[in-house]
Amino acid sequence: MEPSNAPRFATVPVFKPTLPTAEKLLPFLKQIDANHWYTNQGPLVHLFERKLADHFGVSVDRVVTCANGTVGLTLALQALGLPPGCLCLMPSWTFVATPAAALQAGLQPFFADVDSQTWALDPQHVRQIVRTQRIGAVIPVAPFGAPLDLAAWESFQTETGIPVLVDAAAGFDTFAATKTTLPFVVSLHATKVFGIGEGAVVVSPHDDRARTVRAFSNFGFDGSREARLPGGNAKLSEYGAAVGLAGLEAWPSTRRRWQRLTSLFRTFLTERAEKMVSSPRFGEGWVSSYGLVRLAPLFEATEIERGLADSGVETRLWWGNGCHTHPAYRDCPRESLMQTEALTPSVLGLPFWLGCNTRILDSVFRTLDPILERKA
Repeated sequence: MEPSNAPRFATVPVFKPTLPTAEKLLPFLKQIDANHWYTNQGPLVHLFERKLADHFGVSVDRVVTCANGTVGLTLALQALGLPPGCLCLMPSWTFVATPAAALQAGLQPFFADVDSQTWALDPQHVRQIVRTQRIGAVIPVAPFGAPLDLAAWESFQTETGIPVLVDAAAGFDTFAATKTTLPFVVSLHATKVFGIGEGAVVVSPHDDRARTVRAFSNFGFDGSREARLPGGNAKLSEYGAAVGLAGLEAWPSTRRRWQRLTSLFRTFLTERAEKMVSSPRFGEGWVSSYGLVRLAPLFEATEIERGLADSGVETRLWWGNGCHTHPAYRDCPRESLMQTEALTPSVLGLPFWLGCNTRILDSVFRTLDPILERKA
């Protein structure tokens, strides 16, 4: 006999990464074998960067791949040449990689509140902050890949003289062919809509900045074995590029699968509109790998999380209660985070991954419904 607390069905994961299969990788791995070139900006990395440049609609001399998204943000901040220890303004409502990158670049995170509707920094609000705080740089975060008002941020940068770097970690699709003068960093982590395992791409506003980013990623070398900058080693390997190239070949088909899943997920949410809504601008022509809901004020995400876990459904508080609540960042300066603290208890990530079909989502939401009824 099964114990009374056994789940009613096998555990449904909140996310299940899907990367290119060994069969799809094999042609690229054979190229690596033939080239005997495994790292140090080899031919596959150069090819991958050219294809990424096409994807983002920029010249290849503006694109630099690197080992992961956190180090990508760090390199891009270092390339700004800011005074050590200056304040780097960012939302607390982000993944902890954002403040970690600022600290690694020698800057001090300053947490600002987000807009309750967009879940992102409001450039008008940030204008008010910079009147009283000596801010060295601003990192707007595209929340879970959602589009930002880039024109407004470009105006902010022009008018204030404060450099802006966009954390577009989940924005591989959102930032495709984006016409912006702002630098941005896109993560290629396995949990992203286009993943290679670990990796990232930095897209700079001009080739000089990209060249500096590349030098920082390669021990400060720039065309010679002489270090002109105090760089480190953040390069993407040929193996990472091989996964990326195989993934790009399948991207049109992969993107259509994400679109179908997005549409399906929205259908289930529409049927429960009084109890939950999607994350901002979800399904508006771009795809992301996060099936997030914002629960009505009556419900609390942690309680719903426990109820679903008891029934074998995994969920995730993807950004928790904000970076300012983590021990590592509690002492960082910040303004009042009233909107953030109202937002965080209500946001929950539900199962959302390629292969998460109608049957699975129907089971998830049918499990969720009585839990919501009990809490109502």
